[in-house]
Amino acid sequence: MRSRRRRTGLRRRRIARHVALLGEFGIYWQADPFDATDDTTKAATAYRGQVTDAGRDVLAQNDETLQRINAKGAVDPVQSKRALIDADLDWKQTYADALGPVLSSYFNEGIADGSLPKAAALYADVQYTVASTGAAKTTFNYPRPFLEDRSFGAPERLNGLAPNLGITEVEPWTDPATGITHDGTYDAILGTRNQAFPSGHTAYAYGTGVVLATLLPELGPEIVTRASEAGLARNVLGVHYPLDVVGGRIAGHVNVATLYADAAYVSSTILPVRAELPGYLVEQCAADGYGATLDECITAVGANDGGGYQNAFTDVVSTAPVTDRASALTAYEARMTYGFEPVGATDAAAVVPAGAEELLVTAFPTLTGEQRRAVLAATEIDSGSPLDSSSEGWQRVNLAAALSAKVTLDASGAVVSVEPGQPAASVVTSASVAPTPTDAPTPTETGAPQAARTGTLARTGGEFDLVPPTAALLLIGSGIVSLIAARRKQAAE
Repeated sequence: MRSRRRRTGLRRRRIARHVALLGEFGIYWQADPFDATDDTTKAATAYRGQVTDAGRDVLAQNDETLQRINAKGAVDPVQSKRALIDADLDWKQTYADALGPVLSSYFNEGIADGSLPKAAALYADVQYTVASTGAAKTTFNYPRPFLEDRSFGAPERLNGLAPNLGITEVEPWTDPATGITHDGTYDAILGTRNQAFPSGHTAYAYGTGVVLATLLPELGPEIVTRASEAGLARNVLGVHYPLDVVGGRIAGHVNVATLYADAAYVSSTILPVRAELPGYLVEQCAADGYGATLDECITAVGANDGGGYQNAFTDVVSTAPVTDRASALTAYEARMTYGFEPVGATDAAAVVPAGAEELLVTAFPTLTGEQRRAVLAATEIDSGSPLDSSSEGWQRVNLAAALSAKVTLDASGAVVSVEPGQPAASVVTSASVAPTPTDAPTPTETGAPQAARTGTLARTGGEFDLVPPTAALLLIGSGIVSLIAARRKQAAE
């Protein structure tokens, strides 16, 4: 009972934090208040606001990138149908192919026939909890991209952006293999006046995907890359902008980390499922002659290589299909920023948000929380992308890279090297590496050099920032507005 009460409290704090973590969006778009009293007030107040001078360039790129994704993906029969499937908010459908054809078939059968009762029960309990976007949607009140007139008769409020983006809507499709009709939910969105930023579907995809990656970290990079495809699907359908998807990814990661902040919950619920799923997969692998261990089976079927999760289409963000682990990591990182021009310094010290280390709890069970934070610091992407300044570091967390890393410790246990892109996550201790000096900065100190984020930690300065909630918010406002203004002035010259 105490554990459940604690988790309830954590969820409430998480809901309150979403607006702050995504607060940079408020620099780009000045929202009008949304009145949810009844249908009349919703219709009169939903989607209203003003594109700011500071945000015009960012939101223009937001529109243009969406238009290119939608124009290509909505007419692609493969990509558009997968996007419709992901719109159903059904983790079983989204992750039906995330483990590659062999292991996915085992997983799907195990869920369907009751052989994985703990996994099914876990998802029944948390799938919508990890999808929460809190009060962010109604706070930011951003218009959906497929609206006929995003300005509602006041085009000047869009500050030069187009009232109509010419979105191609994807028609409903009935899958002949399952008899299930999949719908783009355009009418449902308008019926509820559900706002664009951030994407709840994306939060669901990443939230449920990160949970599955915790249960099966051996294929974590492939699983979270499939989550990134489900986020991109919202752009393919034209119901969300790229920044909505970036915000949804941040929300999904925060939701899972908040859930895992309860150590008792992890030990009593997550770890038993972590034991159940690989155990079941090994039984099926052994029966089919793929080996007696999960590692042997993954290698035999190529689930972390050419026999794993794939997609045959290309999109304007990742530009190449996913065919193996290396291309999965490339696609994942591309979808973290959607190619947005930086709005801040790109060489800031590494920032690891408090609690993010819990997302690696099963991938690196022998590492301490401090060591796992060092792994995240070494694999994070560059600073300065839109939404980075308010996100406390969540925008930079590259989970796919971290889950595929070889981590080298020195004799004292300090992380001295992190090499992402490996077939399997691993930890080694190098006797040839001298212990880190005892007076070296610790991973919780600030002022880290950029070298801490390149993959090899500086042994005498491999620290990074562990940012409290209020510290990162000081970067919002005049600082980033000045950076954007400077960029616009430079472009004009």
